[in-house]
Amino acid sequence: MTDLTTLRAQLDAVNAALATLLAQRFRLVDQVAAYKAAHQLPVADPAREAAIRRAVCQLAPDHQAELAAVFDTIFAQSRHRERTRKEELK
Repeated sequence: MTDLTTLRAQLDAVNAALATLLAQRFRLVDQVAAYKAAHQLPVADPAREAAIRRAVCQLAPDHQAELAAVFDTIFAQSRHRERTRKEELK
């Protein structure tokens, strides 16, 4: 059986990878916001969010509820960031 310290170290590594990937995602969100501002497109795209949620949940069928909740939070934060960025670009 793996000890708690080892498990926590593995979680720390996953958390670091997630933080790096989320930072990359938010940088891309900034670019999307600039594009949408330039083309007068709305921030929210519910159909795209639903498609992403379905695709992500299919990657880990045993964790669909958790992934859906995490991605709902990511989408909410991304929309907030897009709105903020679009306002800054006005």
